[in-house]
Amino acid sequence: MTTVDPTEEQSAVLFVAALQELAETYPTDPDDTATVAVTVTDPATGEQHQAHVQPGQLGWLTTLVMGEMATCRNAHADGNGQCGHCAGPGRTHHR
Repeated sequence: MTTVDPTEEQSAVLFVAALQELAETYPTDPDDTATVAVTVTDPATGEQHQAHVQPGQLGWLTTLVMGEMATCRNAHADGNGQCGHCAGPGRTHHR
């Protein structure tokens, strides 16, 4: 019998909930700023879920993802070992 991690089954819902919590908890822009709708489609069901974030939060998220990608690249055996988030004092390593 194959079991699926419940978080895997609900990953789209959990991701959107985390984005929405970020948006509500850590505002970056004035209250009257128009928000950006981020839509995530659940690959298993096709159901779409939306979070509404401020432009500044979208910038944070973009920087975060780009830093994480740099960290992953730098952690490879042929990488420079530098953290992609701080681009300096932090170190990465591959396992």
